[in-house]
Amino acid sequence: MKKTMIITIAMMLLVGCASTGSGSTESRGSSDMPSWFLVPPTAEDALYGVGQAKKQNPSLAKQTATARARTEISQAVNVKVASLLKDFMQESGIGDNAQATEFSQAVTKQVTNNSLQGSAIKEAYVAKDGTIYILVEYSLNSVRQNALDAAKKEEALYNEFKAKQGFDDLEKAISDLD
Repeated sequence: MKKTMIITIAMMLLVGCASTGSGSTESRGSSDMPSWFLVPPTAEDALYGVGQAKKQNPSLAKQTATARARTEISQAVNVKVASLLKDFMQESGIGDNAQATEFSQAVTKQVTNNSLQGSAIKEAYVAKDGTIYILVEYSLNSVRQNALDAAKKEEALYNEFKAKQGFDDLEKAISDLD
């Protein structure tokens, strides 16, 4: 029994120490990766996002990689838009703080939920193993314009709401006269 156990442990150690690869995890495909994937470019006038996908269908892989890159940008845009709107609201002096906060949140959601209009694939790379790498660029001018458009839409909706509320109050006051 003791001899069988020693042989079993020795076999397990032997199998556990056996190596099937070169021992380097870096050599598994990472050398065939574009440099911009791990260290995306930075610029004062643009945001960048990277994505990668490996699928049997190259078109689906490209779409998936692009969507992942845009998701990365969207997360960054959320922060940028919030700060842009803060500046915009301080300049515009919209109502009291509670309304301004709601306005900011609504506009931020509208801007980040859109399809990142103005974003474009800057670079694409197909690795030897079929993995597709995508670099997407989104200009900050597009971020500003989308935030401004969303703010205008939100302000128009708010003004429409206030006008309707005013007409409802007027109608109620007239009906109270009867």
